[in-house]
Formats: sequence, C-alpha cells, structure tokens
Amino acid sequence: MKGYKKIWALLLTVAVLAGLSACGSKGNDHTEPNAAPSSPADNDQKDSENNAADGKDQESGLKDSDQPYTVVLPDGTSITLEKTPERIVSVGPNITDILFKIGAGNCVVGRTDYCDEPKEVKDIPSIGSIYTPDIEKIVELEPDLILGSIHFYGEAKDRLDELGIPVAVLYDCETIDGVYNTIRTAGELVGKAEEGIALADETKQRIDSTIAKYSGSEYANFKAPSVYYVVDYGENGDFTAGGNTFIGKIITAAGGENIAEEVDGWQIAHEVLIEADPEIIIVRKGEAKTFCSTPGYEELSAVKNGRVYEFDTEHQLDRQGYQNADIFIKFAELFHGETE
Repeated sequence: MKGYKKIWALLLTVAVLAGLSACGSKGNDHTEPNAAPSSPADNDQKDSENNAADGKDQESGLKDSDQPYTVVLPDGTSITLEKTPERIVSVGPNITDILFKIGAGNCVVGRTDYCDEPKEVKDIPSIGSIYTPDIEKIVELEPDLILGSIHFYGEAKDRLDELGIPVAVLYDCETIDGVYNTIRTAGELVGKAEEGIALADETKQRIDSTIAKYSGSEYANFKAPSVYYVVDYGENGDFTAGGNTFIGKIITAAGGENIAEEVDGWQIAHEVLIEADPEIIIVRKGEAKTFCSTPGYEELSAVKNGRVYEFDTEHQLDRQGYQNADIFIKFAELFHGETE
C-alpha cells in the first residue's frame, strides 16, 4: 500500500481529465430464556409503540426495508432499489468509511484493496482495485447494491449493470456542497437517511464554524497566503487542484489563495507554478523531502523558507467525505498563522 498515495492522486487526475436496522438484521425475534410471557395488554402496548415508531420512520424519510424506493444520485441520475440493501460491495475508500461512520458497516461484504479505514475493513474480502475490480468475486458475494466513487465507471460498471446488480456512483467533484451531498446520498441509499443527514450536517457545521472563526474583526487585515497543493510532480508533470474542484474550493474557503484558481481540472503548467511562486506548498505525508529535492522546485520560495507542509491528504482531502472537515480546520489554522 506504500504506493497508494500517489496512485490515488494519479487516478483522481486521470478520471477527471478523461446500524443493523438498515441492514435487515435477522435472528432477533427470539424470546429470552427467562422472559415472562407477554400479556394481551403488553402486546397492545407494543403494537402501539411499533405503530408510532413506524410513523416516525416514515416522517423522517427512512425507508421500509420491504418497500421499493428511488434515490437521486449526485450526477442527476436516479436508482430504484427494491428494498434496503443487506449486502453492499463498496468500490471506493471514502464510501466504505462513510458507511461505517453512519452505522451501515455490517452490511459491507466487499471492498477494494484501497479501503483501509476504519480498521474493521481488513476483515472484509477485497474485490481488487477500483478501476478493474474482480467481477466474478463481486458476483460471488451476492450483493444487492454496489456503491462506487470516482474512478468507478467504464467497463466494470457496464458489466455489472448488464448483470442486473444495482450500481450507484457517488461523487460530486466541483463544490464543497458536493461533499455533503455524497454523505447524505450514501445514507439514503442504505436506509440510513437520518444518520447520513446528521453526518453531513456535522461536517458542514465544522467547516462553517471554522469559516466564522476567522471572519471576525481581528482578521480584518488578513491577507490570504498563496497556496499550491501538490497532486503529482516531476517527470509526470505538475498536477494540482484547479479552482473548479472541491479541493480547490476547500483551499480557498479555508483562507488560502489557490495559485491554480484559473486552472480547469487538475494539470498546471510548470512555468505557471514557478511564476506564481507560492508562499505555502501542501504535499502528502512523507513527500516533503522528495519534493523539495526534485530538480525544478528547489528555487521556489516555499521550499527555501521551509513552508512545505505534509498533511494526510490521502484520507482527509483526496477522499470526499466527512474527514474533509478535519483537514479544512488544519488548513485554516495554517493559512491564518496558528501553526508552524
């Protein structure tokens, strides 16, 4: 997995350029060994409580596990599921993480080699890579829903569509709101609508609170530092997050001046980078030393001034999800001078 950080970033570039109740838990209708028999009055009370609970679920937007429902996906298409999925194959590290966070992790029966969070996923069978998952393995897992993120398009998705397995791709790359939409939609798809909404709202609240924190009068004279986010560099060319990407929007909203604001997509000309000479450069963990010593970057001011910062961009930035709030807060602190 050592090379995954760069692989994920490159896949991102290529792609753009070119909770038990929701899982239909079973076996819980037993009677406790020492439980007393229920009286008719008790049964009436339970029926009343169950009816009230059913009404509450309907009001909250949760789906009855046995009723078909339709969900609109981030790309504007829609998918209809016959019932709440009980067996899910996740073809996206961010999706796997979100599912566990909202309490649907026990429904995940398959994941990719790159799904490494939370730690519980190590016990789930892998279906291989994101671009070329093992279709036979997926079929063997008998999923009733396959959830993918960026990269999961093309031949693999087409083959699964032909097999009649419901497939939903969740990715909204252009705005921060797309992050929240991805989380909410994941929850709605797996019968965890309330949990998805709550996690999306919490993520938004953390980001909005951070923006508000640095909007006070004490920051009236704040000048946004110029920032460059390194996706790839060197012989492969220079890749970053353009202004029309959700990562670019995160940098700007956190208080940075993205030097790639005018870039459409992910590739930037080396000459533009050198001319912009950013004050702050952000790289993946373990990349600072290599980046700074690579020919063509040594003369940048951020390199000379020791302002090349390592972050866990693999999990907290490149993957669209609730962890984006974690790195947003760190970026805001850095850009506003609270961290060195």
